[in-house]
Amino acid sequence: MPVDNSRGICVEIMGKQHQFACPADQEEGLKLAATNLDVMYRDIKQQSGIASNERALLVAALNLSHQLLTANNKLDSCQQKLTSLVASLQSACER
Repeated sequence: MPVDNSRGICVEIMGKQHQFACPADQEEGLKLAATNLDVMYRDIKQQSGIASNERALLVAALNLSHQLLTANNKLDSCQQKLTSLVASLQSACER
């Protein structure tokens, strides 16, 4: 039977403590993600004047989703270029 190495970890988002289950080897990543979300949430509230915590958190989530999609698109493009370069190198080496 596999060993469950998940632990409860507490992070602060929107001024409140939230508990999440997290594998022990991913705790630092979860803490950084929570801090990033909280900073983005606070910046949005401050800069936009949005009064609703839920609305500010939704805008932060949309911004993060957009950033992720943009990064994934760039990664896909880089992988395609790399694949093309490897194919060109292999072709040149076979000559």
